[in-house]
Amino acid sequence: MKGLAQIMFNSRSLKIFLSLTFACFFITNGYAKQIDVLSLDDVVKRILKQYPSIEVARIEVEQARQEYAKIQSQLGWVFSASTGVARDVAAFDVPSDQFHANVNFSSLNKSGSRIEITGNYTYEDSDTSVIPSLLNPSERARLDLNYRIPFAQGSDNPNYTEGLELAKAGYDSTLADKINQTDALIGLTANLFYDAAATIARIDDANASIKRSLRLLQFVEKNKSLGLVEKKDYLDARALYLNRIAERDNLLVIWSRQRSELNRLIGYKSSFEFLPSTDIIDKTLVRDDVLQRAYEVSPVLQLQNAQLKRAESEITLAIDAKKDLLDLVLSVGARNTTGDTSLGNVSNDELAGGARLEYRFSFDQRGFDADLYQKILQKESVEEEIARVKTQIDYDIDSLLEQIKRSQTSIKSIKKRLAVEKEKVAEAFERYKTGRSNTNELIDNETALFASSLLYRTRKIELSRMYTDLDLMLGELWNSNVLISRDQGTE
Repeated sequence: MKGLAQIMFNSRSLKIFLSLTFACFFITNGYAKQIDVLSLDDVVKRILKQYPSIEVARIEVEQARQEYAKIQSQLGWVFSASTGVARDVAAFDVPSDQFHANVNFSSLNKSGSRIEITGNYTYEDSDTSVIPSLLNPSERARLDLNYRIPFAQGSDNPNYTEGLELAKAGYDSTLADKINQTDALIGLTANLFYDAAATIARIDDANASIKRSLRLLQFVEKNKSLGLVEKKDYLDARALYLNRIAERDNLLVIWSRQRSELNRLIGYKSSFEFLPSTDIIDKTLVRDDVLQRAYEVSPVLQLQNAQLKRAESEITLAIDAKKDLLDLVLSVGARNTTGDTSLGNVSNDELAGGARLEYRFSFDQRGFDADLYQKILQKESVEEEIARVKTQIDYDIDSLLEQIKRSQTSIKSIKKRLAVEKEKVAEAFERYKTGRSNTNELIDNETALFASSLLYRTRKIELSRMYTDLDLMLGELWNSNVLISRDQGTE
């Protein structure tokens, strides 16, 4: 009977062992060879290449950039013309046939001065000549060159110079907003990626613990068949083994959900299999250098700086609008008149020129003052927000740097503890073979080893996550140029 029990034990144990070995091999080794190993950098590149909101962001940034061309076109030459014919009553209520044509060229200079060239041609043929000396029919042509110089409002052309600044502020604001949105998308993806990596680490540790638990269960079952251990020890060992299997199976469900969500973000089919890979690249971090870099690339701070530039430009425009209008207009031209009289054909050519001052003053300045005060208050509000954002960046950087430093220290201590726990399990198992250890001690040692191993791996993943958070704050996790030029893509 004892020999039969031994055979039955060996057969059942062998079946369990082979089944478990095949499952672990399929999950941790053979299965992994059939799927891709993806780093966070691979995932980020996929998002930048195919995620719909990235293309929308590129389009909106390009739209904002076109404001430059709209402002710069203010200095281009403008041409206008008109022509027409009419049958109307002229002087002395005499009906006449009329034809006229006008052309105009004008250009605004950076200085605020304006050049205008105008030409006019008129032909008139009256039915009756009331006065013999009047030209009938008559042709009149005139050509004028006008040069307007502003001395007060409009001098130095603030509408153009500040218009360019406003266009730049609008572009910077749009770009910063899209960078901030992309940061949020990539940050969300990174968190999901590291959560998935932690799940895979827990699955691996669960599989390793299952192997160790199975070994323990085999020895306990063997000793139970020999009457060396109580049923309680067998049940405890079996409960540990089944508990580890249940934990792993539950983790596989979690991993399936995380894998599906990651696949959605990177544009793969929900069933696409991959393994997340995390690496820790230690960096030399100098607090002042890190903080200065964060100031330079922070999209929130860039957005507020753009708003500050906008407020300053609007203040300049409000100040200019409050000024009196005082323009000097210089003109020079030529006149030509030809036609027929009762005395014969007449043709006259004359030169014309002049200078005039134009002045305008608004007695009620309250509207201008209120507008200017609004712009000043807006500027002060933006400055306060910039100070708040910088303070927030200070706290975030200091907190993250401290967490990185403490995590590095923690990983070193956990690694030492893990090595000791491994030795304890191996040593206790050897003692158990010779009857110098009990099942409870082995279970306790296995539980401690499982906890230490899981803590070590998850702590390393968390440190990698912290470095990623820092890279995101420093603008080093992805290249924001992908929002500026479609040609650059993710190369």
